[in-house]
Amino acid sequence: MSRGFNSYEKQMIRNSLIEQGKFLFSKYGFQKTSIREITKDVGIAQGTFYSFFKSKEELYFVILESEEKGIREQLFNVEKFKEQQPKKVIKDILHQMIYIIETNPLIRQLFLGTNMEDMLRKLPPDLLEKHFRNDSTSLITIIETWRSEGVIFKEYPEVIAGVLRSLFVLTLHQHEIGETVYRETVEVLINLIVDGLFKKE
Repeated sequence: MSRGFNSYEKQMIRNSLIEQGKFLFSKYGFQKTSIREITKDVGIAQGTFYSFFKSKEELYFVILESEEKGIREQLFNVEKFKEQQPKKVIKDILHQMIYIIETNPLIRQLFLGTNMEDMLRKLPPDLLEKHFRNDSTSLITIIETWRSEGVIFKEYPEVIAGVLRSLFVLTLHQHEIGETVYRETVEVLINLIVDGLFKKE
């Protein structure tokens, strides 16, 4: 870390870089946002940025992980299970997740142009491996939480996690699916997934 900053200042600067990066990436996009612009608004020298993040891609990745954490937290909300039938609750949750992914500018930016390739190329392999491992573990934990609320599954949690991940990825391919039938396709798939993977109530 840069000399002259105590632990509190380092954390504050890191948080500011994340917040400013999130704002600029959302407003201008990943490619059009520079490290110089981010550090200028935070009030540090451009070179100091590299004491906190190895690259712009790493900062973007950290922000994306934070966004995904917020999405997963909504999947953990089990209060509705006490009020409605489990299948309806899960369908409602999946619809909500689809909407968030469709409208989140940071997530959408990742799949524009070469953004994904640039990130995969510049991020350390161990960081990516840790992310994918945590992502899978988090989904399985969510499924186990649903199980604790009385939801009965026909498949192993690992299989259900894979199916749900595939559903979320689907939102990034509206053009290939066909924009005129995309919405109906998602609706049918959610019904098929929930009715097919979860036992009758």
